[in-house]
Amino acid sequence: MTELRNRESLSRWEQAGIFLAFMLAVCTTILLTGQSFLGFGNSYNSYTLQAMAWLQGRLDLGCDYSWLELAIVDGKYYVSFPPFPSVIMLPLAMIFGTRTPDTLVALVAAALSCIHAIRLCAIMLPDRRRMAYWTLFLLLCNGYLFLCLNGWVWFIAQNLCFCLSLASLHHAVKGRGGLSLACWAMAVGCRPMTGLALPLLLYLLWQQLRDQHPEEPLLKLAVQRLHWLIAPALIGIFYMVLNWARFGNPLEFGHNYLPEFNKYGAQFSFSYILKNLGTLMRLPDLENGHIEFQTVEGGTAWLLNPILWVGLVAWISALRARRGGMTRWLIPVTVVLYLLIILMHRTLGGWQFGNRYLVDLAPWIFYGILCHQPENDSVYRFSLPLAAVAGVCQITWTIAAYNGWQ
Repeated sequence: MTELRNRESLSRWEQAGIFLAFMLAVCTTILLTGQSFLGFGNSYNSYTLQAMAWLQGRLDLGCDYSWLELAIVDGKYYVSFPPFPSVIMLPLAMIFGTRTPDTLVALVAAALSCIHAIRLCAIMLPDRRRMAYWTLFLLLCNGYLFLCLNGWVWFIAQNLCFCLSLASLHHAVKGRGGLSLACWAMAVGCRPMTGLALPLLLYLLWQQLRDQHPEEPLLKLAVQRLHWLIAPALIGIFYMVLNWARFGNPLEFGHNYLPEFNKYGAQFSFSYILKNLGTLMRLPDLENGHIEFQTVEGGTAWLLNPILWVGLVAWISALRARRGGMTRWLIPVTVVLYLLIILMHRTLGGWQFGNRYLVDLAPWIFYGILCHQPENDSVYRFSLPLAAVAGVCQITWTIAAYNGWQ
């Protein structure tokens, strides 16, 4: 008993150390990029403006903000992004008006992401080996750091989606169906393509139910847990009613009404796939003997997103060993469909380092790595050089991009 308590105490200290290491990396990067720790007065504050409009009893913003991406319908201006981040900003808007502490919200989301990643590792890894490594690999080596440094409209939604995706996975493997599905529904309200992950979450919850109640009929178990659907259903109804009231379509979040898609081409098309794939995989530029990573539309995904290759190797290992059950198929199908939608989009995310759209895939691939890797550390050893190079690039070029050095 004493030995067990000592191991648990050691684990808590290790988890605290991982958390502090990640937050120190984020805060140091904020200092080196000149960002504010609070973010009052953020000009790219679409979600706060939308929250303020709601408080004033209107759905449109009341006027144009030419520097923001706004949907224009019948001469009215609407936020063109899914609305859940405005729900987070709503109580802050009541207190601070339009000068909400957006960067602080981003930092809280980053902290929660770290906590959920740590907890997933603690559950999934045998003897909790490599818990620090895999957590920091996810958070620092694959583009997430770039999104944590402020509350700009394009970044805060992805930051929240990343956090809520990890939370939904963490709660699913703990058998907390209501929380898992609620977090998933909130994530969909940040990045709608996250809806593709629902079959995976349902499978994980079904696994937990079968393990806890092996003798009970599945139908009976499902009926007893219908209350799990209440929160996601209410959240989904909120999205659909809001979309219908603004755009006359319960599934339209507003992006199709952006002037750029009316002027330059449809939002999604198969014709964009090859061009976007080339952009994602392009080499960095060489200028005056210096390597320059592109900061418009991103690129160099083969180097800057090693989780793609590590997840692939872990998946192949699981296929050969027949390990992981249906996750061997649900995770790659989810990732491939999500990646296809990214490649079908007319743009790849504007100004950024690496490609921020690929960050949406990371929580699901991360779970696959934890679930699929063998116990012999072969996947860990394969990932080490990739993580070392990508981690250095992510930190140094994030600082360079924000400071305009490239």
